[in-house]
Amino acid sequence: MTYRTHGLAPILAIIAGAASAETVTFDPQPGETRTWRMEMSVRPGREGEPPDYSYATQRISSLTSMEVVDDKTLHILPLWFQTVVAGETYGTQGPLPDNMRQAMAEGFDATLNAGVITDVTPHGTAVVPQEVMTGLSQQFGAVLPPARLEATEGWSTTIAEFSGVPDVTVTVRHVTDDSVFLRYAGDDPSFRITGLAVLDRDEGWLRRVVMTTDQTADDGTTLRTTLAMAPEDYPFPIHADYTYERPDWHPVSDGLSAVEPLPTEADIFAHDQGRVRLENDLPTLDFTHLHEKMPSTGRLVVSDPQVFRGEQPVEMPMLALPSITLPNYHEEDGDPSFTSTTLIPTEQTQILPDVLEATEIRASVAWYPATPFTMTLTPDETGHAEVTKNGATARLSPTDEGFELIVSGREGDDFMWAVDEGTEAGSMIYAADRGPDWLTPAESLARRIASPQYSSVLVALKTDAPTPTLSVRVIRHPDTPAATREMAFLTDHGRRMDPDRAPDKVLLFKGDPPPRLEEVHPEGLDAAALHFRMGTLQAARCSAAFALPQTEAVFAEVTPNSDGYGGTRLLQMQSPDGTRTHFYEHGTQDVTLTCDATVTWEETEVQPDPDHPWQIDAEALDISPDLTYAQLMDQIRFVDAHGDALALTTPNGRGLALSDRINWAIFPDGTLRVAGRPARILRAVSRPDPFTRSFTVTFPDLPVPEEAPQ
Repeated sequence: MTYRTHGLAPILAIIAGAASAETVTFDPQPGETRTWRMEMSVRPGREGEPPDYSYATQRISSLTSMEVVDDKTLHILPLWFQTVVAGETYGTQGPLPDNMRQAMAEGFDATLNAGVITDVTPHGTAVVPQEVMTGLSQQFGAVLPPARLEATEGWSTTIAEFSGVPDVTVTVRHVTDDSVFLRYAGDDPSFRITGLAVLDRDEGWLRRVVMTTDQTADDGTTLRTTLAMAPEDYPFPIHADYTYERPDWHPVSDGLSAVEPLPTEADIFAHDQGRVRLENDLPTLDFTHLHEKMPSTGRLVVSDPQVFRGEQPVEMPMLALPSITLPNYHEEDGDPSFTSTTLIPTEQTQILPDVLEATEIRASVAWYPATPFTMTLTPDETGHAEVTKNGATARLSPTDEGFELIVSGREGDDFMWAVDEGTEAGSMIYAADRGPDWLTPAESLARRIASPQYSSVLVALKTDAPTPTLSVRVIRHPDTPAATREMAFLTDHGRRMDPDRAPDKVLLFKGDPPPRLEEVHPEGLDAAALHFRMGTLQAARCSAAFALPQTEAVFAEVTPNSDGYGGTRLLQMQSPDGTRTHFYEHGTQDVTLTCDATVTWEETEVQPDPDHPWQIDAEALDISPDLTYAQLMDQIRFVDAHGDALALTTPNGRGLALSDRINWAIFPDGTLRVAGRPARILRAVSRPDPFTRSFTVTFPDLPVPEEAPQ
């Protein structure tokens, strides 16, 4: 058995799905174009076990355009795709092999015969392996429904082979004035399929489709694939099998959390600016809220993203996907929640270099506030209950394991539910049209986009309670926004270059800072490696010696191994040639530390600007751009209100190596930028104050190896 999940096949499988809708009454006009967004998951596994929820799962996303050339030809153009597997991301937004990028940029031609794809060929000159093209042609032909479908509820037909699955039944389950809703079912033990699709009744274009297949090989290995597809402007999330967790019962709350007070416009738009982050090599637009009750945050829609480099717009068309609001895990002391929106390119181009060089992305953000209301279900003696309120319905019925709750409402409604206090229950959530029992909850939920009611979900409840009371909260949003803001989302580069924004705090020392001279003491004796640790400039003015003359050891100044800037030197006991640094069996001795000067840290005449303390005038501090980073930090310290020494940031965002020249850290406005908010600037000053202190040290005995067990 062959798994068609490599090469271009996973990406272009979506196009086969698109063509499947076109066999109803496929009659679009030449030049007509449709664009779809697709999510696909491919999971390995073993027969009799749940799918392997691991990083072996492949996730494929794409944006694909299909243009009608004539009644015999379709031109298929992948506008964007990416695949994520084993933690690695590959996609058109980043580097790709030349032949792959050429094939994607030129697209493919599909030959039609009576509305069925019979052949697929590269549109241009890109070389695509024949076995890949053969697999694509087979998939395209197999995924299409029959040439004739009757727009009658209950009508069905059985296809001898559909996408490699034998004896697949296609049923018309619902018909509206403009749409035909289809169900696919194939139960062959070695290759089964279930799916839903929505077809345009007039022209036969596919509108939305969700398909899950489960294939078992002779050796017992399985391959589970879920594909979900909808138009590029579909307003709700599109996902395949999104989870990394195996299906399990999740505890049901025994009370609905408070949603009031509801957020105000000022709570939602707490700041004029947001932040651009990169997730899987794609930009996300994030902004925080003062509101912490996420279910009542409302719906936030981002549109018209425009990339800027300074004040210069950058040509980079992108589509904003539906937003998600989460707890603010990015900032420990920040606002309680944030909304994130992923952007995908809508053209075949490598966007990463331009995104990294951009300073900001501007976009329009519309807020649709939440208007929650609650319904209460109290089962009768048979375990049934049903409540309808404001166009939403909740229906409870008993099952072998407990109960089944089905909730539905307007298209954009969200739901929460809870059992009465003291009742223990677990839940699994499915689409209302759940599908066969072998579907996992995540696979079932993917079907919502191809259901007549997107909002409707089924909640399986596992409980021993005979008649639990359930509370259902409906989260509803208006059709028009209550507020719209034009926002700027700064990139990391833009945040660094913005003189009005304090850089994120970065400590100068990753470990303990150098001790003050009066705190210096012998260290390392537990490992028989005696040394004195002190600041770099202080060590240059000090020496150490034993009271009794030594011939096999001296004290020498050395630089310790450190990760980043340590600002310290060691007066280290070592052999005269420096090859030996550990000494045992030397008993107890007196050692004296002597310094001819004391180095102290004193405030400079130039102190941080109260409004922009992170901006430092290098010339005013008489800082030579030829100094190395280590040399500067040995002489100058930028200390915040907590007493922490701060590092410098750089225009390119990369940390400074100890040997880097300071001119690499100078920004276009001629200033240095401190990573944080310095409250004081200190300079190392050497005072002619001698210092002498003696210590009594005891060297350890030579370790005795443990005897091996007899």
